[in-house]
Amino acid sequence: MSFGIALGGGGAKGLAHIGILEVLEENDIKPKFVAGTSIGSLIGAIYCLNGSTKHLKQKAKQMIKSEEFKNFGLDEFYADDDDNIFERFKKEVFEKFYFGRLFFKKSHIKTEAAKKLFNDLFNNKTFSDLKIPFTCNALDIKSGEEIIFTKGPIKEAVWASCAIPGIFPPFIKGEKTLVDGGVIDNTPVEIVKNLGAKIVLASYLGNRPEFSDEPDTGFRINQRAQSFVRYYLDQKILALADLVLTPDISKFHWADFSPIEELVQVGREAAIKNIKKIKSITSFWYRVKKILSTKS
Repeated sequence: MSFGIALGGGGAKGLAHIGILEVLEENDIKPKFVAGTSIGSLIGAIYCLNGSTKHLKQKAKQMIKSEEFKNFGLDEFYADDDDNIFERFKKEVFEKFYFGRLFFKKSHIKTEAAKKLFNDLFNNKTFSDLKIPFTCNALDIKSGEEIIFTKGPIKEAVWASCAIPGIFPPFIKGEKTLVDGGVIDNTPVEIVKNLGAKIVLASYLGNRPEFSDEPDTGFRINQRAQSFVRYYLDQKILALADLVLTPDISKFHWADFSPIEELVQVGREAAIKNIKKIKSITSFWYRVKKILSTKS
């Protein structure tokens, strides 16, 4: 029975996927199918092109250190020290300024910058170059249709899947305007099943929202409500997986890619902690048990 892995979205937190994939490989557990959403699509595509985790972390580091990536200005979205009054004030001001700017332009990051980044990462590689079958998703905001990529240029598929609304520019393909697949399916469990996986391990980068203070504006009330909508939608999606890994990424910010070593290690720890369960769901007897349960 074929084993697949679903790599969820979560911005920089998705670097934890690298650690999970490393531990699987070290234990001779190799997924036959991989699906990714947003950052999960980027990590998944690089992994499936190489067919292993060799150079995966190095490739991620090269991307983060590139001038194109630095010019994205993602550091504007987080404060270096949340306990510092000035940093919190700067964050509050930028948040208001950022949302105001979206009335006049499509995204924080320019289209040409995004195009160059994904071209540098994947060049002219297509899905036919993959060593492991891979898919990723995006949302067409014109039709409301979820787009599942299984062929064509990888750079286009990953760009579309990573196009966080308002942050990355949408990917335009013919009549379609494509944005981050995480909007409707942030951990692509069903998608990797449709690719061929019968047993699915999900790497989930979310957590139940927690708040200590009272929301003081309508905007913040709406933000909190939407965070719970996302969380409960995620739980319904994850219920389809055989096992869900939840790396402890709560202290990391989605826009801060600098602690790559720590994030990879967090992913490794989650996989090591659950390695017995992972081996269990990939065992022969688990497969037999699942086949019998579907027939009864």
